[in-house]
Amino acid sequence: MKKLKLIYFKGCPNVEKIRRTLKDGGFDFEEINQNELSSHHPLKNYSSPTILRNEEIIFGSISSSDGGCSLKVPDVEQLRALIMKV
Repeated sequence: MKKLKLIYFKGCPNVEKIRRTLKDGGFDFEEINQNELSSHHPLKNYSSPTILRNEEIIFGSISSSDGGCSLKVPDVEQLRALIMKV
Protein backbone atom coordinates (compact mmCIF):
# COMPACT_ATOMS: atom_id res chain seq x y z
CA MET A 1 0.00 0.00 0.00
CA LYS A 2 1.29 3.46 -0.89
CA LYS A 3 1.92 5.96 1.83
CA LEU A 4 -0.98 8.19 2.75
CA LYS A 5 -0.84 11.98 2.98
CA LEU A 6 -2.59 13.77 5.82
CA ILE A 7 -3.27 17.36 4.76
CA TYR A 8 -4.29 19.85 7.43
CA PHE A 9 -3.97 23.44 8.57
CA LYS A 10 -2.78 24.63 11.96
CA GLY A 11 -5.68 25.04 14.34
CA CYS A 12 -7.94 22.52 12.63
CA PRO A 13 -10.17 21.07 15.37
CA ASN A 14 -10.17 17.58 13.79
CA VAL A 15 -6.53 17.00 12.93
CA GLU A 16 -5.57 15.45 16.28
CA LYS A 17 -8.43 12.95 16.07
CA ILE A 18 -7.61 11.87 12.51
CA ARG A 19 -3.87 11.71 13.32
CA ARG A 20 -4.62 9.45 16.30
CA THR A 21 -6.97 7.34 14.17
CA LEU A 22 -4.27 6.86 11.51
CA LYS A 23 -1.69 5.92 14.16
CA ASP A 24 -4.09 3.57 15.98
CA GLY A 25 -4.85 1.89 12.65
CA GLY A 26 -1.14 1.35 11.97
CA PHE A 27 -1.23 3.40 8.78
CA ASP A 28 1.96 4.86 7.31
CA PHE A 29 1.33 8.51 6.53
CA GLU A 30 3.07 11.78 5.73
CA GLU A 31 1.80 14.98 7.33
CA ILE A 32 1.45 18.10 5.20
CA ASN A 33 0.77 21.33 7.05
CA GLN A 34 -0.94 23.73 4.66
CA ASN A 35 0.37 26.72 6.65
CA GLU A 36 3.87 25.82 5.44
CA LEU A 37 2.89 25.70 1.73
CA SER A 38 3.04 28.58 -0.74
CA SER A 39 -0.28 30.24 -1.54
CA HIS A 40 -0.35 28.63 -5.00
CA HIS A 41 0.59 25.11 -3.91
CA PRO A 42 -2.02 22.59 -5.14
CA LEU A 43 -2.38 20.98 -1.69
CA LYS A 44 -3.68 24.30 -0.30
CA ASN A 45 -7.02 23.57 -2.00
CA TYR A 46 -8.11 20.73 0.29
CA SER A 47 -10.29 20.79 3.37
CA SER A 48 -8.65 19.98 6.70
CA PRO A 49 -8.14 17.21 7.39
CA THR A 50 -7.93 15.42 4.05
CA ILE A 51 -6.28 12.07 3.44
CA LEU A 52 -4.84 11.28 0.00
CA ARG A 53 -3.45 8.05 -1.41
CA ASN A 54 -1.86 8.26 -4.86
CA GLU A 55 -3.46 11.71 -5.22
CA GLU A 56 -6.94 10.18 -4.71
CA ILE A 57 -9.08 11.54 -1.89
CA ILE A 58 -9.75 8.89 0.76
CA PHE A 59 -11.31 11.35 3.21
CA GLY A 60 -11.97 15.08 2.96
CA SER A 61 -12.52 17.17 -0.14
CA ILE A 62 -11.20 19.79 -2.49
CA SER A 63 -12.08 23.26 -1.22
CA SER A 64 -12.95 26.19 -3.46
CA SER A 65 -11.32 28.57 -0.98
CA ASP A 66 -8.41 28.54 1.44
CA GLY A 67 -9.21 26.33 4.39
CA GLY A 68 -12.43 24.74 5.38
CA CYS A 69 -12.96 21.82 7.73
CA SER A 70 -13.88 18.20 7.17
CA LEU A 71 -16.45 17.84 9.90
CA LYS A 72 -17.17 14.17 10.62
CA VAL A 73 -13.92 12.28 11.20
CA PRO A 74 -14.08 8.50 10.69
CA ASP A 75 -13.06 6.03 13.39
CA VAL A 76 -10.36 3.40 12.77
CA GLU A 77 -12.69 0.83 11.21
CA GLN A 78 -14.43 3.38 8.99
CA LEU A 79 -11.06 4.73 7.86
CA ARG A 80 -9.74 1.22 7.15
CA ALA A 81 -12.85 0.54 5.02
CA LEU A 82 -12.34 3.81 3.09
CA ILE A 83 -8.68 3.05 2.45
CA MET A 84 -9.34 -0.53 1.33
CA LYS A 85 -12.21 0.61 -0.93
CA VAL A 86 -10.12 2.92 -3.11
